[in-house]
Amino acid sequence: MDPAKGKMEGQHPSRGGLSPFLKEIDMNDFQPYLIQSTHPQTYNLPRLKHLPVREQPAFRVAKDSDACSLAELLAVIIGGSTQIETAERLLAQFGTIQKIAQAHVNEIAKVQGVSNLTALRLKAALALGRKLLQPEDERPVIHSPGDAAQILMPMLAHREQEYMVVMPLDTRNRMLDVIEIYHGSLNSSMVRVGELFKPALQRNAAAILIAHNHPSTDPTPSPEDISVTRAIVQAGKLLDVSVLDHLVIGLSRWVSLKEKGLGFN
Repeated sequence: MDPAKGKMEGQHPSRGGLSPFLKEIDMNDFQPYLIQSTHPQTYNLPRLKHLPVREQPAFRVAKDSDACSLAELLAVIIGGSTQIETAERLLAQFGTIQKIAQAHVNEIAKVQGVSNLTALRLKAALALGRKLLQPEDERPVIHSPGDAAQILMPMLAHREQEYMVVMPLDTRNRMLDVIEIYHGSLNSSMVRVGELFKPALQRNAAAILIAHNHPSTDPTPSPEDISVTRAIVQAGKLLDVSVLDHLVIGLSRWVSLKEKGLGFN
């Protein structure tokens, strides 16, 4: 303390003065040590937070769902604060709504922001949309391989892995459902024939139709395809469930093993 002035040297500025030491500081001397930012620091808040209520996906769907974009419809199913960004990532990843519908749940869940539960909700919503296209109380009747191919091509043609599905049919050859049984690299050693008939037995089906795709886009049946078909036909005879056909789906073509007499003789 300075006895003459009765106060401490280096007094706080708000109390009437600056320390001589502080007065001598030149901030230019510190420039080499200061971090220079060319971009202002910002917080990336979800876009939903910035939108007026009337522009948010949920409001727009409630008002007029037919006027909404695919991204908006997907965002409402996805939910959450980042629903818009997640919906856009989903469309960027798969390209079309058809490819999202064809994708496996695990593939959808790989997209950032999509949980397993969200992926299941998406699959369920898209399946409901497909069922809506079917006339009420009127199920497709399979009169020929072409009838089945017309239903199965959109489901299987563009897939990048092999998928095997079973279509249970009633006594009038009306389609009861289409159930995915396997996906991956299919061969006779891994296909458990009993699994193919389980959906038919659960639905009291009179017959089944089997189909799988070739990611190579060439639907020419392989020796493995013929071997699997032969085993399925034999099992069907034991279970009293007719095997109507086995279709191999390519990109734009399909082959009926029944028509070719492969595995059915």
